[in-house]
Amino acid sequence: MTVLIAVIVILLIIGLLTYAVGSFFMSVAIVRKKKPSDNFVPADEKTKKAQEGERTKQNRTMLDKRAEEFLENAANIKAEVFSKDHLKLSASFFPNNSSKYAILIHGYTGSRKEMMSKASVFHSWGYNVLVPDNRAHGESEGKYIGMGWLDKDDIAEWIDWIAEQNPKARIVLLGVSMGGAAVMMAAGDNHRNVEAVIDDCGYTSVWDIFADELKSLYHLPAFPILYMCNAMIRMKAGYDIKQASAVKQLNKAIIPILFIHGSDDNFVKTNMVYENYDAKTQGDKDILIVKEAGHAMAEIEDPDLYYSKIKDFLAKYDL
Repeated sequence: MTVLIAVIVILLIIGLLTYAVGSFFMSVAIVRKKKPSDNFVPADEKTKKAQEGERTKQNRTMLDKRAEEFLENAANIKAEVFSKDHLKLSASFFPNNSSKYAILIHGYTGSRKEMMSKASVFHSWGYNVLVPDNRAHGESEGKYIGMGWLDKDDIAEWIDWIAEQNPKARIVLLGVSMGGAAVMMAAGDNHRNVEAVIDDCGYTSVWDIFADELKSLYHLPAFPILYMCNAMIRMKAGYDIKQASAVKQLNKAIIPILFIHGSDDNFVKTNMVYENYDAKTQGDKDILIVKEAGHAMAEIEDPDLYYSKIKDFLAKYDL
């Protein structure tokens, strides 16, 4: 009897600890942040940014200046749609009197502001550019971050918003990090007006990135913590991180996709891009690995290569 009681007590303690850690990780991972945070970025990525070379710093300065000038000079219309779960989503729309549209999706804890250097380039190429704040980010409503899975359906609302204005719209989706995962997930739904997708350092699945970060940041295993965390996310945020897979969606995608990743990405590990690339078995695809680029740094590390590759890729489809 004493042994049985001891076993029960131990199991209760393990259960309570698992619940506590799972709850903590969920709150760190998907609850809306009051301000942008880099708590989810490994220390070696922070160190790499702090040790940027002069050329990289110059590139960053140039891109920031380009974004500032674009915002000062381009017509900027505030756009709003409602998600399926009735959240008001906000975006900046930069019209360009064209049938070509680009929807640019930012990353985790970011905002549409960080996409403005890309917006300036696409606008200069003749695109109307739509830059949303993801749910639970920026000016968009929401308490829980969608990690790409809920965002793919929000992207569908923005696609419909464009199609209502121009039924012949030819849309390109581009996303960075979590935004990259979101556009890959959206690609699997093969929306009628979307003609190309560009993934910049998106992960394979929400489960994979969470398991990786549990290990690298907290030195904890996925079992049983992530299972408890997933149960809480299903209950509170309404999605299952095991189902939230770019790989599974890419299996269904027929839209042309360009995959971009940094060779030195230690957050969304570089091997993930090859798994994503291999998962797309239908339709055209291409890949660019930018040497020495860390997470979400491909554009900054080599902007000429980054944009020439994107432009050449889109030109194949007269975009």
